[in-house]
Amino acid sequence: MNYHILSASHRKNKTRFLPLAAVLLIALPGFMNSFAQEQSITLATNKDHYLPGDTVQLSGTVPGQPNALVGLQIKDSSGNLILIRTVQSDQNGNFTLSFKIPPTATSGDFSIIASARINGFVITQTKTMTATVPEFGSIATPIFGVSFLLIIGLYAFQGKFKRLSL
Repeated sequence: MNYHILSASHRKNKTRFLPLAAVLLIALPGFMNSFAQEQSITLATNKDHYLPGDTVQLSGTVPGQPNALVGLQIKDSSGNLILIRTVQSDQNGNFTLSFKIPPTATSGDFSIIASARINGFVITQTKTMTATVPEFGSIATPIFGVSFLLIIGLYAFQGKFKRLSL
């Protein structure tokens, strides 16, 4: 049988490794967090709330990535894809896109999903905006009521006018 006995110098080398491992474990989350922050796409819209037919001005940045291709998807509140485009960032990593909210849009949150390759990794960022459709009943009821009264009034006035002229 062969027995290996660790000498004092071997044991000492093992204990030297533990502080190095502890420093790496403590520093790694901070490093990964800063790496993740550098690896993100920023998205902004000119407003947070839109009506059907409104034009959305989307702008964004892919930090440190000049002339990057950015894939953009716009999904309505039901998750239906309403627009898909690829745009190219400028020399500073900035990009823009204008699109209209469909006239048939329903109220709810729209999702803007941007994807780009940054340092060999595909990075995706999502922004939410809200489309608000005015409710027909809140506007139509007073208009219908006033129109109905005007028609009845004109009809009644016309009948009185005819009786006076006879």
